[in-house]
Amino acid sequence: MKKRELQDEPADGIVNAGICGLRTVYKCGGLSFPISLMVTVPTRKRGVHMSRLVGAVLRNTEGRNIEDALRAICHEVNTTQAGCTVFCRFDYPLGDQFMRVSVELNEAGPINYSFKKYGITSCPCSKDLCGIGHMQRAHLVVRISSDLVLDFIEVGRRMDACFSATLSEHLKRDEEVSKILAAQEKPRFVEDIVRSCKEEFPGASYIEARSMESIHSHDAIAIWKRLP
Repeated sequence: MKKRELQDEPADGIVNAGICGLRTVYKCGGLSFPISLMVTVPTRKRGVHMSRLVGAVLRNTEGRNIEDALRAICHEVNTTQAGCTVFCRFDYPLGDQFMRVSVELNEAGPINYSFKKYGITSCPCSKDLCGIGHMQRAHLVVRISSDLVLDFIEVGRRMDACFSATLSEHLKRDEEVSKILAAQEKPRFVEDIVRSCKEEFPGASYIEARSMESIHSHDAIAIWKRLP
């Protein structure tokens, strides 16, 4: 006689449940990086078979791109527990920097992306008053829903174009000078960054720029949201 499984006992109402904070390594060709996943399914039963969700993740850690791997997880989970949603977060390497990426999807339908990248801003006001724009590190966030898989390298390049200058880890003194001069030639408010990003990504649903101010104890922030 087959042993009764407690998870399959009936229960009232639909609950979305599953696993979160599951960390593994995704591999694609010569590239590999750690990812963190949340996998959930809707259920009217007492509990979700969580080991099946973990197993589906661990069997689908490679693919042509991360989106294909996540779709494969959804497909496998849906064979026994329908309605799977996967949310994945990771830091994608771009040169000597990283872009924080979040991907949320189901087995079919649009892919919801969130990208966060850091850069440099120089202040237009101080530039106008004394010829030197005070500089600081800033971040840019853009959220996009797409029916197509996005090219992370191209997304990063277009986000970089919104800042006064890009970040670099290893700079000699003459390279530091070039970086500073580049930022001074393109002074930007956080509002400028948001508007520039909106031009780069006309399909975005949310854009946020935040400047970690160098001469204030507060930060500057600008946000744009697409109206429903």
